[in-house]
Amino acid sequence: MKYRFKIFVLIAALSLIACKTAQAIPSVAARSYIVIDADSGRIIGSRNADEKLPIASTTKIMTTILSIENAGNLERKIEVPAACTGIEGSSLYLRPRQMVSIIDLLYGTMLRSGNDAAETLAAFSGRNSTEGFVTMMNDKAAEIGAYNTNFVNPSGLHDDNHYSTAYDLAMISRYAMKNNLFKQIASSVKYNAKSLNTTLYNKNKVVQQYQYGNGIKIGYTKAAGRCLVASAEKEGTEIIVVVLNDPNWFNDSYDIFDWAFENYKSYQIVEKGQYAGSSEKGEPAFIADTFSYLLTEEEKNNIRFEADITVPVILNGMDSPSCGTYTIYLCDEAIHTGSLVSN
Repeated sequence: MKYRFKIFVLIAALSLIACKTAQAIPSVAARSYIVIDADSGRIIGSRNADEKLPIASTTKIMTTILSIENAGNLERKIEVPAACTGIEGSSLYLRPRQMVSIIDLLYGTMLRSGNDAAETLAAFSGRNSTEGFVTMMNDKAAEIGAYNTNFVNPSGLHDDNHYSTAYDLAMISRYAMKNNLFKQIASSVKYNAKSLNTTLYNKNKVVQQYQYGNGIKIGYTKAAGRCLVASAEKEGTEIIVVVLNDPNWFNDSYDIFDWAFENYKSYQIVEKGQYAGSSEKGEPAFIADTFSYLLTEEEKNNIRFEADITVPVILNGMDSPSCGTYTIYLCDEAIHTGSLVSN
């Protein structure tokens, strides 16, 4: 449950004090890293977050979420193409023409990082075209806002033209973790894959070792080094950490989680349907969306709310006539702009 506090438009602004920062983030060995709020996307720590780097099997985050969205009936068994077997690196050791359920392939891709499972999912979800699926991966990355990412394959095997950034991986992961099935898979310690007649154990130690860990994916190649996208949730606050080329990948992520949870909490700032004020003609206005944000205890006291209430106007797609906008500020920085509706 998220911590809540109310902001009323009748108060011109909360009394402002100098914005204080959290304690310094722990030292991290990664070449590149980023720390974000999974809910709002706020960045609370980073270094070289926009540097294009090889990302190894963290690629499979995109492969898995795209397959969930495009494969149809996930209980269906599909035939493993011969071209998707015998692939180097991590493997489920699939056999040509073997019948495997899509859901088992999804777990095999995320938990065991099976390159053959990822290739099989890509071939099926790409309508018998792995190349078509890779195009879908790049299109989805651009849609999410991961503009410095280029996928060449669905597995993450090294290619000089296959890369992403810590920032982009955080955005992709934030998107993927909003899908309930993806989150269930990523957080699993083990899984009974019936069509494979085996139990799959998660290589991502975050879900086993860290008290609040709930995902999501590891990756390693000689070129990429040790790469980890990790997530943890404590009392309604969910943090995503990406470390790339980090020899201390797990411990660094745990230290960052501890620091984040000690210094930040997710606060619900406004709630859908909350009264925001009235127009000059006395017509009431209400918040159209719920908004939460990651804040330190000191920052919480530096939030202010401004509303621009207008005459109600019916817009396409609106359940209620629009009657203006509101903006949330942290000190003098606008952190969110939302809509106001008349009922």
